[in-house]
Amino acid sequence: MDKTKEDVFSAFTAKAIQRIKDKRTRKYARLHVPSLDEEIKIRNLDYPEFTECVKLEDNGDDSRSDKYAIYLAVVEPDLKAVAQEMKDQGLIREYLEAVEIFDPHEISEIAREIMKLSGITSDKKVTVIDELKN
Repeated sequence: MDKTKEDVFSAFTAKAIQRIKDKRTRKYARLHVPSLDEEIKIRNLDYPEFTECVKLEDNGDDSRSDKYAIYLAVVEPDLKAVAQEMKDQGLIREYLEAVEIFDPHEISEIAREIMKLSGITSDKKVTVIDELKN
């Protein structure tokens, strides 16, 4: 049975509406951090937050955007509160320095998991079904 254009349009529209709703839903994941032997809870970043991370001046630190993504996304323990406490005690000068509690490879791995959770990266790839000729 052939689907009519209206059926295809209706099915696509229903999927599109559901995708928008899904994207607006906050997602969480728990990660184990070996250097601390602790679990952290991360959340997805929304697109404006991701853009902010990418546009962040690196100030000579190649992982600064990863650190900022982690600073925004780690919700348990509240990394912002940890950074505030460290700053109050004079242990750090700026809040992003709190992310340095993680080993360098952990910073990269945590940032990668945040990007996956946020839909910025994925193992699923868009594939070509048919190559069309003009």
